[in-house]
Amino acid sequence: MKKVRKARNKLGRGLLSRSFFFAVLLLLQITLVVGIAVGLGRFFPYFYLFLMLLSALAVLTLLDKDKVNPVYKIMWLIMILVMPPTGTLFYLFWGHRNTGNRHAKRLESITERGTRSLPQDPEPMRRLQVKDKNLARSATYLSQCAGAPLYGDTQSEYYAWGQDFFPRFLEELKGAKHFIFMEYFIIKPGYMWDTTLEILTQKAAEGVDVRLLFDAFGCMFTLPENYDEFLRRKGIKCYPFAPPRLSGRISDYTMLNHRDHRKITVIDGNVGFTGGLNFSDEYINRKKRFGMWKDTGLMLKGSGVQSLTALFLEMWDFTTGSVSDPKDYAPTLRYTARGFVQSYGDSPLDEENVAENAYFNVLQQATNYVYIATPYLVVDNEMITTLTLIAKSGVDVRIITPGIPDKWYVYWVTQSYYRVLLEAGVRIFEYTPGFIHAKMYVSDDKTAIVGSANMDYRSLYLHFENCCAFYGGQMVQDVRADLEECMSVSNEVFLEDTYKTPLPKRVAQLILRLFAPLL
Repeated sequence: MKKVRKARNKLGRGLLSRSFFFAVLLLLQITLVVGIAVGLGRFFPYFYLFLMLLSALAVLTLLDKDKVNPVYKIMWLIMILVMPPTGTLFYLFWGHRNTGNRHAKRLESITERGTRSLPQDPEPMRRLQVKDKNLARSATYLSQCAGAPLYGDTQSEYYAWGQDFFPRFLEELKGAKHFIFMEYFIIKPGYMWDTTLEILTQKAAEGVDVRLLFDAFGCMFTLPENYDEFLRRKGIKCYPFAPPRLSGRISDYTMLNHRDHRKITVIDGNVGFTGGLNFSDEYINRKKRFGMWKDTGLMLKGSGVQSLTALFLEMWDFTTGSVSDPKDYAPTLRYTARGFVQSYGDSPLDEENVAENAYFNVLQQATNYVYIATPYLVVDNEMITTLTLIAKSGVDVRIITPGIPDKWYVYWVTQSYYRVLLEAGVRIFEYTPGFIHAKMYVSDDKTAIVGSANMDYRSLYLHFENCCAFYGGQMVQDVRADLEECMSVSNEVFLEDTYKTPLPKRVAQLILRLFAPLL
């Protein structure tokens, strides 16, 4: 029975994937061309010319979007021109990042309300400015463009492994008195989630306000049908984010391409958890998938938790239609800290690529080193240019990617970037023990970023993400030590290794890179 369920889930994921949708559209394209050619006879060339004019209109519309990444444009331009009209249809459903539709406007209103409730205290920004003007520039960008205040009174604790994170998480969860907010991309029954659910159920029975958001697509084949209703019967306020449903509005279908990839837990406003961890047993290595599953998490205590609370409430209000004020869930405890912390979110429904720009700021300000961990390296020309430029300028740039991939085609695309990076002096390490799912930057013993944003198109352009930036303090040292430990057990890739790639694989990589924004 378990094998049948697993096969059914695998089939279901395939049927709902972008690849399957693309295959259906390709078949539809062939059917339309053949059917119309037979049906219209000698009028077919005129009708096909009409379709080409429609496609040209779509191309002009796409070219007019100045803030769309050039690589993203090229892929869609090819698809629209090669497959009229199904390429246009595919773009409308999966590639159209409409920042002016009703969903975007509603989220903008919610975000503005939350931002007004979290003004930037000028004191920590002044202190950081005195300490390091470049770091203050990065913090100013996140404060002004992501509505993310900088805090200097927030303690942090780093967990190099999911199995280190989970006991501390449970300990804090058991101490909840007032509310528990959780928002995750994947939740799957097993030891990790079942243990958590037992505590959540108990806390809800005690009168604690327990709320849970999970991504409808991320959990489509990991949770039973109507799982949100099951949890609500237990007293847990639970809703799926953007579930698929029939609608007469295209904007509702384009939302299906924007997933809630955030990982947030807030307890009583004083304790917050985030990082790259979802709730499934492989994240704590209780279940083996792709070798050792390397992922990281962190805990915040103090004022900085309020930004995580605001991010959760933003998505809660967007999903449920509620109206919340983060001030009602403000921290009540204050702590002393050696460094500064800044929790921020990124949304695909605005025109600011916050997650990528935060990474750019780290790279462009580096003078000695930048160490990076990412499960996927599917990046745009601007990122490649920046990485290669700073490496050529003498900065020690190192990137850790998986040794055992979870998706072979994404892994092939990741490897396709190795040569240009290695030629510029970037060092690349493949994590031999297994799959590295952590998303981390650390630079010059001054700053670090840990969070949910992968270095791929989906995270940087199409998903809702959240990360934490750290300036000084123990967290920066902990991230560096962890990445150095990862490199010590990894296989370093050299330029001559890229010359050994078989020609068929190289051709496949080039084709896959053309469609990288879909991966």
